[in-house]
Formats: sequence, structure tokens, C-alpha cells
Amino acid sequence: MFKSISIKNFRCFKDFSIDSLNRVNLIAGKNGVGKTALLEAIFLLIGVGNLGLVGKISHLRGIRETKGDLQFMLELLWTLLFYKLKVDKKINISSELYEGTTHHIELSLKPVTAQKLDLENSGMESDIQIRAGDLSNQVLNLIYTDPSGKDSTFEMKVVNGELVVVPVPTLSPFAAYFLSAQKSLLIEEDTSIFSRLVKSKKTYIKDLLEALKLVEPRLENLAAVQSGGVSIIYGDIGLDQMLPLSLMGDGMIRLVSILLRIADASGGIVLIDEIENGIHHSILDDVWRAIGKAANIFNTQVFATTHSYDCILAAHHAYEKSENYDFRLHRLDRINEKIDVVTYNQETLTNAIKADFEVR
Repeated sequence: MFKSISIKNFRCFKDFSIDSLNRVNLIAGKNGVGKTALLEAIFLLIGVGNLGLVGKISHLRGIRETKGDLQFMLELLWTLLFYKLKVDKKINISSELYEGTTHHIELSLKPVTAQKLDLENSGMESDIQIRAGDLSNQVLNLIYTDPSGKDSTFEMKVVNGELVVVPVPTLSPFAAYFLSAQKSLLIEEDTSIFSRLVKSKKTYIKDLLEALKLVEPRLENLAAVQSGGVSIIYGDIGLDQMLPLSLMGDGMIRLVSILLRIADASGGIVLIDEIENGIHHSILDDVWRAIGKAANIFNTQVFATTHSYDCILAAHHAYEKSENYDFRLHRLDRINEKIDVVTYNQETLTNAIKADFEVR
């Protein structure tokens, strides 16, 4: 598990660090303070050798334009990563794990090294120019430093008008998922994960079922059923036939997506933006109990963001009733141009709630 994370020159963070991380971490704060950016920084650090994640976090932000003006596309992908769009400053993201190891990535934008061409007597026009600062003539460079201190370098650049990553992205040392705040039905992906867990012949599905029963006590079984060429997860709630989980409400769909990823990322990390989306406040306590149980069963670390005070209260109440209060609330605050964090453990959060302090 990550014990601490530090970020420099990424998105809205000039120089930021967050400590005292626990198994489940809830990130609160006002709009635009950097909650989603924090998840994105963790996602890039988890991916280490996969620069393609730069495009994925842009996609999660709703930036999906992949055609048209290359300069404009690269500005969306690359320039927006840097603090105040200052591409001359390097991005540094690092973490310390509870086991004592550290992981670090450095991102920078650098010009392509080009050889000068001698055009004399070639019959070619010599007034061809590339305007200064053209991003299509630059490379996004990533250096990953592993716990042993060894550096590995990866590049994203334009080749024949297309973005490519070299060398081929490596496998991440961490299993990970990023669930976007944008409401979407992940039916096919959920079913794929579910089927993979079934094939593993482990106790995952039994544990998953027990966690889901905290929200839907009538749930007796789960199965992947193929209909019309599409596989869908069905649930048995004691009726004459099983029902698609999509008919059990948005809260069930959202929770299934979260819990499946916690199970599939065993030993890794799950990032959830605006975790309360689609979930009614009346079942938030049960949702947090299910998440806490799954995170412990599968040894997965969870980072989630929220705007909701009800969501914070529900998490606190759920963990108060659990065996271990392995939960932390971290509130981000912008003071002038600096972003700071206030971390609440069980005692400080209890006192803040009793005193009616603002903890969102």
C-alpha cells in the first residue's frame, strides 16, 4: 500500500504531498481544488512505463478528440499536464510504500533531436519552416525509477502523423483501475471481469456476493448470462428467474463496478472519482461497509473522491462499526496558489463532526 505521495508541477499541484495514507482514503475539497488531479497522478505513477495512460486520463476528462489538427491534439494531451502550462518544468510524482520501497516518475517535454540537412544542389526549396514551439516536433519523456534505483526511459512522440509510445509499454508493478465520475454503464467490462474471476476458481465470487448482500439482502447468486451476443451479469433475488443487475438500480450497478475492480486488483489500487455518483444516500453506510470488507478481503488500496457530506459521514459510521478503522479522510484546501491537505483519523474526524466543523 502507498504510505505517502508527493507531486510537483502536475496539473494544479506545484509542490504537494499527502501522508498517513490508509487502506481506504476519501479525498474531499471544493471544486477545482485538485481531487481528480490527485487520482490522475496516482494513476500515472501506478502505470509507470505506460505513457498511453496520458491519453486515458484525458479521455476520462471528456477530452476525446483524436483527429484533426495535431498541434491542438498534443496541447490537450501534453500541455495540460504541466502546472500552469509551463512545459519547461519537469513533473515529478513519487510514492513511499509501507514495505519501505519507493517509486518515482519524471515527465518532461523535450525537442526532438534532429540532424541538419544539406539542401544545396538537391533541387528542394530551402524555405520550409516549422514554427517555434511546435509540439508535434517534441517528445513527452518519462523516466521511471524503481525501488532498486534503476531508471527506465519511455517516450511518446509523433511518427508519420501518429502518436506512438516507445519502447512498448511494460507491465505495471501494481494492478489498478480508474473509475471515472462520468455516469456510464460498464456492462461488458463488468461481465468480463466477473467471468475472469469465476474462471479463477477462487473464493472471489462468494466474497463478492457476501459484500453485495449488504446492499441487497435478497441476493442469493450471481451468473454471467449471454443474450443476443452480449454477456450480462444476472442476480438471483428469489424470483422465478434471475434478473439483470441493471434492473436493480444505479446504486447496485455502481457498487458492482467498484467491488469487481477491488477484487480484480487484488494487491493493487482502485481509484474512484466521485464515489457517491448513482448511489442513494440512504444506502451509503452499507456501501462503505461493502467497500471496506472487499478492500480487506482482496488486500486492495482504495482512493476515492467526494463532494458529499453524507458520504463522509457514512464512511465514518461504517468504519466505526468495523474491526479496523483503516480509513482516512483527506481534505484538500487551496490557500492562495498552494494546495494543502488536512488528514482526519478516527479521533479527529469524530471531534470535527461533533463540533460541526466543515470537513468537505
